[in-house]
Amino acid sequence: MAAEQTRQKKAASLMEGLISEEVLEQGGWRVFWRFFPYLYPVKDKALLMVLMTFIGVPLTQISVFMGRYLVDEVILATQKPVSWRLWAFFFITGLQALMWLIWRVMAYVRQVMSLAITVKVEIPLRRRFYAHLQQLSLNFLRTRPVGEHMYRTGEVGGLLPLIRDDAINLVDIVYRMLWGAVLVSLIDWKVTVLVLLYIVPYTIMAHYSYNYLQRVNAEARIWGQRATSVLRDSVAGVKTVKGFGRTDYQLLKYTRRLVDSRRVGVKWTFLSILTHHFVLWTYLVLVGKIKWIYIGYQTMIGNLTIGEFSVMFWLIWQLEGPMRKIVQHLQNIRMRLVPAMRVLETLDVQPEIQEPERARSMPRVIGKVEFRNVRLAYIPGQPVLQDVSLTVEPGTFAALVGPSGAGKSSLLYLLLRLFDFSAGEVLVDGFSIKTVRLRSLLDQVGVVLQETFLFGGTVGDNLRYGELHATEEEALRAVRLAGLEEFVAKLPHGLDTHLGEGTRLSGGERQRLGLARALIRNPRLLILDEPTAFLDSRTETGIMDTFREVRKDRTTLMVSHRLVPIRDADRIYVFRAGRIVEQGVHEELVSLGGLYHTMWEEQTRLRGLEGRYGD
Repeated sequence: MAAEQTRQKKAASLMEGLISEEVLEQGGWRVFWRFFPYLYPVKDKALLMVLMTFIGVPLTQISVFMGRYLVDEVILATQKPVSWRLWAFFFITGLQALMWLIWRVMAYVRQVMSLAITVKVEIPLRRRFYAHLQQLSLNFLRTRPVGEHMYRTGEVGGLLPLIRDDAINLVDIVYRMLWGAVLVSLIDWKVTVLVLLYIVPYTIMAHYSYNYLQRVNAEARIWGQRATSVLRDSVAGVKTVKGFGRTDYQLLKYTRRLVDSRRVGVKWTFLSILTHHFVLWTYLVLVGKIKWIYIGYQTMIGNLTIGEFSVMFWLIWQLEGPMRKIVQHLQNIRMRLVPAMRVLETLDVQPEIQEPERARSMPRVIGKVEFRNVRLAYIPGQPVLQDVSLTVEPGTFAALVGPSGAGKSSLLYLLLRLFDFSAGEVLVDGFSIKTVRLRSLLDQVGVVLQETFLFGGTVGDNLRYGELHATEEEALRAVRLAGLEEFVAKLPHGLDTHLGEGTRLSGGERQRLGLARALIRNPRLLILDEPTAFLDSRTETGIMDTFREVRKDRTTLMVSHRLVPIRDADRIYVFRAGRIVEQGVHEELVSLGGLYHTMWEEQTRLRGLEGRYGD
């Protein structure tokens, strides 16, 4: 019992912040209507499907109703000539067959239209979700597990039936129900009343059953999301997993998530069986027997003919079936609204960084960068940057140093608009970065991060990520500037070598490729965020020699924990607790005897470099 309570509390904690009770209770149907605009580009096909429903449903219903006359007026009309009865028999059955054939052709066309709608709707829907995810701030993306975004991206595909089929099927079901009610009433209106009366308790039972099923469905998706997160982490962090000998642990962790997901899935299956095949089906059987008794009795006393008896159950099915279907269909929509609500939770997150409607394009960058009294806090009340002001002149090299967590990288991220500052201004060549189109600014900035991320594809694909339309000559120039000529020459297919074809890059080669990616766009502004943090001293020296060459005539901002690589900076800014506490050139800062001096003494002593780099 205690274990079950613990499990329920854990499940509740997983649900918290993902799908609120208010959304589950009240917001579901509003979610349904929010996806309707996606049908607008294919409204002609959707309307054609509805039109075929309006034509096809009467054909099937009337063909069944005609069976009444086939039995009473043809088959049992023994007083009429056999030749006439044969002609009438073949005429009526032929007409029924023609109606059925027309209906089947329309059903086939509807399937084709449904496929066309899928093609037109799926890509824009997935594209919108992906584009919105890319627009969200780094702060938001960091606070949610990556597996959540991957899982929800997969759930986007599950919305297609909601957009493509559900509304049209709802029209089809209601229309069939109306025709069934009319035709049954033409034979015996009391049967129509009986069916309408029994559907009320059926609807109530279905509503409460599906309320619980909806919550179990949401819980199952969350556990599935957790399993995806573990799988993603295990693959992305494979070196850490193997390095710590934790493969068995990760396997156990992943298995537990799968078991939890499967457990909720079994619960969902059991409840579905209980709902559909026990509660609802038992009720339907009992009511069905009552209908049989009533119709049989009416036939025995002569109120119904044999022909009416023979078609009555078909017609009742044409009324009763859609009535049950509409209840189940509405509840199935509620089930599909679970992934829809989860997708909308992401789509409803407003990007923190938005361009003004009349943002102007950034002119060709000269390279002057200014931070004026900038403040930043990822969490309210916990400042990361406090009133930071500095100016970097065009063509100069500025270094940002200090202990971990001092706010150095955060300052550079503001320039790239990965985060939005809460106060102050950031200007490039006198233009506030909040007033220009972000793309027009970033296209003129080269970025090299701590660890260069390599995408799937060739070496050339990764290189041209910095400039998608770069020519072969421009690509080779970037390779030469980054010192990658020898590396590329050894590749079996040069820049066309796929990174998955046994190509292994050392840390230095990865960083040089990252540098080449930045240089291929020939930027006037170069951002270096600890590009040598994970390299050994010899590799670091070679990389920094390359940086010295390529930063000529470019404004360069570099974050570094190590002081040796930035000794020749035109200006060094020392950060501590989100503030600039010292600034100057290397010799001035060492002589001050402050934080920079302390850091320099510690690093040179540890590296045994006093004699080579000391004053």
